[in-house]
Amino acid sequence: MYKIEKIVTLSVGTTAQTVQVSGRPCLVRNNSQSAAVYFKDKLTDGAAADSNNGWALPAGAETRFPVMVMELSVVASDAGADVRVMILEEC
Repeated sequence: MYKIEKIVTLSVGTTAQTVQVSGRPCLVRNNSQSAAVYFKDKLTDGAAADSNNGWALPAGAETRFPVMVMELSVVASDAGADVRVMILEEC
């Protein structure tokens, strides 16, 4: 079982941003009405997320299971995409 440790709110555009997750499980939600969001673990290969190497979240979608990464890289197809990263902690 998990509890919410914190929620990180991002305004993401076409330049990738990195969230330090430090191996904790997290959920990613794309609150944008039109932009796709792409995310991946930046630590595995040092590359930031983009539309070719990231996991895609369409507008309004969220991950259905916790993702465990060290450095979550997030980028969007348009400027100003509202993205929430819920970092979890085991109870």
